[in-house]
Amino acid sequence: MKFFALTPAEQIASVMRRVYDRGLTTATGGNISMMDDHGDIWITPKGYDKGSLTAEDIVCVHPDGSYEGKHAPSSEIFFHRATYRARPDFRAVVHAHPVYCIAFSLTRTLPRIDLLPDTLAACKHMRLSKYAMMGSPELGENMFAEFSKGADVVFLENHGVCVGGKNLLEAYQLFETIEFAAKLDLLSRKIGTPRALTAEQLTLWESRRAPDTSVLLTYEAGEVENALRKEMVQKLHRGCEHALVFGAVGVCSTRVDETSFLITPDGMDNDLLEENDLVFVKSGEIKAGKHPAKELALHAAIYDKHPEINAIFSATPAHVAAYASANQRFETSTVPESYYMLRSVPTAPFDEFISSPDTAASRFSEKTPVVLFENARIVTTGNSLFTALDRLEVAEATAASILTAQDAGKVILLNDTEIQALKTTFHLD
Repeated sequence: MKFFALTPAEQIASVMRRVYDRGLTTATGGNISMMDDHGDIWITPKGYDKGSLTAEDIVCVHPDGSYEGKHAPSSEIFFHRATYRARPDFRAVVHAHPVYCIAFSLTRTLPRIDLLPDTLAACKHMRLSKYAMMGSPELGENMFAEFSKGADVVFLENHGVCVGGKNLLEAYQLFETIEFAAKLDLLSRKIGTPRALTAEQLTLWESRRAPDTSVLLTYEAGEVENALRKEMVQKLHRGCEHALVFGAVGVCSTRVDETSFLITPDGMDNDLLEENDLVFVKSGEIKAGKHPAKELALHAAIYDKHPEINAIFSATPAHVAAYASANQRFETSTVPESYYMLRSVPTAPFDEFISSPDTAASRFSEKTPVVLFENARIVTTGNSLFTALDRLEVAEATAASILTAQDAGKVILLNDTEIQALKTTFHLD
């Protein structure tokens, strides 16, 4: 991953395009900045198309207020400067108008974040800032007041959300996470009273670590592995594009042979991964300097118990995540494709996902390719990366269709006779 080798202007242009391409802001909405070691603030230009932004369009604003660049700096430079004054530990600020954060901005409330450990851990320091005219010094003063109280996330009344971080990638991931949390909160309300994560579960989550591995002394990638690396990166990037996995959330792996597999690294952004970033695991050994995802033990146990499984995705797409925290079963008998691809999806305990990889792995079979873990992840498996990703996509589409259908009327599922006909026709028994 070469993101941090880019210049501030290149980093900002890259992330701003990502924000726009993910539908998290409009063409002229939102702004991003970075502060360098000299105190200069690099910021997106005023009123410029975010869909065609390049590094050459980014403006450098000096501490005295003068600037260099092809355009004028964003009109929100006041509150960016105020945010850096309030939080000297910040080196990046992201502000935009994603739909679900705007919903809370309009109601002047804060979203619930205790449904998944990812949102609870990342978004716990939130505040709400009083309304002020965009681009005004008063808005900067309001932002200073809230960020100085230790907030990492500030919702602006009738204006969107602003986050900061020690680098731009961290800030973007937090921005993505708070929008996800806002969406998850509103989706979960369609199902009923959700099941909150406990303090003990959060502690267990934050203390998890990948199992100890020894160093792989001799290693040379073969043709099959290189092809799988390429495909895996492509599938991860597609998953990010479709909000099936996120930059900071989601793990993928694929079997190379009977004793080895590839898995995503820990702490790296899924949308920026390159082929060489993936971690090769062989009989519990990995290459020196590599750090596999914390779910290594679960993926290894699944491959060990199920030779027919060649790929795994573990993720939290929003509509499925709403069911992960619901006291209601995730039904898959909606349309024939959903049941054919997913079968009946069991729900397993949160603690099992964290602490009992062998037990969790035993839940999978050819008849049970997908398992939903409470307040954690949906795990999809397949005989190929394509099938595992397809199942993840179908799961999210299935959950979304049910929650959407509730607005149209009573949801009617396929009956037992219709399900049995599917099983008979496609040999699902």
